Amino acid sequence: MNKLAKTSNLSALVKKICVGEYKESELAEFVNLVQKISLSYLKYQEVIGKHIRWERNRSVGELEDLALDCVAGLFMRNDVGEFIQFTKYFSQNAQNLDQMDDVELLVLLRRLVIKKTKQELSRIFKERDPEGAKIVRNIKVAIKSCVDFDSFKEMGREYIFLRNGNGHLKNGSANSNNGVKHHIESNGTNGNGELNLTYLRKAMPTIPEKALKGEYLNVYCPKDPVSAGIRKMLKAVKHEEKYQNFLPLDMIARIMRHTNLELARDRLISQVNDFSPLDDLKLKEIEKRRLKVLIRIKKKIQNQYVSSRKISQKKGAIYYRALADILEDISQGKKYDSYFKHLRRYMPELTQKQYRTQERTIFEYLGKLIKKWFRESLSELL
Repeated sequence: MNKLAKTSNLSALVKKICVGEYKESELAEFVNLVQKISLSYLKYQEVIGKHIRWERNRSVGELEDLALDCVAGLFMRNDVGEFIQFTKYFSQNAQNLDQMDDVELLVLLRRLVIKKTKQELSRIFKERDPEGAKIVRNIKVAIKSCVDFDSFKEMGREYIFLRNGNGHLKNGSANSNNGVKHHIESNGTNGNGELNLTYLRKAMPTIPEKALKGEYLNVYCPKDPVSAGIRKMLKAVKHEEKYQNFLPLDMIARIMRHTNLELARDRLISQVNDFSPLDDLKLKEIEKRRLKVLIRIKKKIQNQYVSSRKISQKKGAIYYRALADILEDISQGKKYDSYFKHLRRYMPELTQKQYRTQERTIFEYLGKLIKKWFRESLSELL
């Protein structure tokens, strides 16, 4: 906190931001402070094992850009130029800014920025990997619904362990209820719900992810529900006394995600080997529908944005080419880059800050439209 507290007279700075009586240099100082708070949280998440970066090349610049993306929403203004969220937050949580010292204000500011960063990370991850987000969501549902699962959080990471029991659903029968889980003792928690450290073997190392994946693949069944997959992984470590008998939630999710991807790839390879004239006909039909979406989005750019002079003719053409690239990748099942990277191919001088303030709203709206139209078109085909 000391490094972040170097901003001189934070209370005066926050007051100026909230009332709109600031200089550009003061706003830049405040933006820099908010970004540093978000960046420190992101770095901490990486230290505890979270995969934050998209490119995973350990580039500091990428993490700084991500921090800015996470806090950009805090700097939304209303029609008179006020920062809506900052003004509302400090008016609710600070009775008098003049009477608060910098440390108190920094605590309040950190609370707001970290909360916003968590929200935006969740949104970014869902957009980046919707399938992975779905698996994490299903794992959390399984923890709540199965009486032989329990979990705890430590250093910002969630861990799952296996109790004794047959894995019945809490609400799955007349004989089970939400209280069942808490009456099973000596299985990770004591009667007061506190962790039983002896049972959890916390002094032992975590099983290597590669080793756990190998154990999981030996008993893997494609038709297994998520709860069965979790149970198989936990059983692999429960009786292996050289490892901890609990697993990080994110490790379980990654193994399930990679297993699903490998299964899908194997299926795709087998389908390619059995390629038929009918498959060729389907590909041609998909291409026709892609072209129809492009025609439709081109008209929308021209009629709604260029004609009304919201964007120039040149920018409209750039938007169209970048959107066409995105749709090309989607139609071929490729992993496409972020909206920003696609647009920067045609606007090499574009910075993250310029993208967020000048291009993001319209361009990402159009990007979501082409994906929606293409998805609806393919649904009709299928």
